[in-house]
Amino acid sequence: VSKGGRIKVADDIRKIWGLHEDEIAQLLPYIKIETQVVDNTASRTPVKNTVDPANHVIDINEADSTAFISLPGIGPGYAKRIIKFRDKLGGFIQVNQVAETFGLPDSTFQKIKSHLKISNATVRKINVNTATLEALKEHPYIRYQTANAIIQYRTQHGLFTATTDLKKIQLVTDELFEKIAPYINIQ
Repeated sequence: VSKGGRIKVADDIRKIWGLHEDEIAQLLPYIKIETQVVDNTASRTPVKNTVDPANHVIDINEADSTAFISLPGIGPGYAKRIIKFRDKLGGFIQVNQVAETFGLPDSTFQKIKSHLKISNATVRKINVNTATLEALKEHPYIRYQTANAIIQYRTQHGLFTATTDLKKIQLVTDELFEKIAPYINIQ
């Protein structure tokens, strides 16, 4: 408004500098511009621009920061953290993983949970037979000690023949194995 721009119809978001076509296409179905009659005349005045919260659902493995920011309680900081966590994981396999994002309050996650979905749960996998210590410990679920134990086991016993061989390592509890299993392979 300070620069003179007005959004009177949903398609006017194309005028927003820096907004890419794919972002526009993603947002357009959710923009609703309410108008009201002023002084019983035929002229209409825009009241507000809103994203229809009832129908607003984003795919957490494909969403960019603009999509996350469109959710209630998510600003640029949280959006950046969610995307960073997703990238370090290699992708989300379940919606509840978003709640593990550093600093994201559970109350905020509960507000956005119904707006989240996963269409494609294909994740980037780490080959435990060839991964370096650095590559292993970069994954949010694998701490340095566990990564080091994987490398040491591989050095002492040879290549893993199945991902379940990781359970032979004392630091890899059943709970940890269940978390990392979707993110690892042996080839």
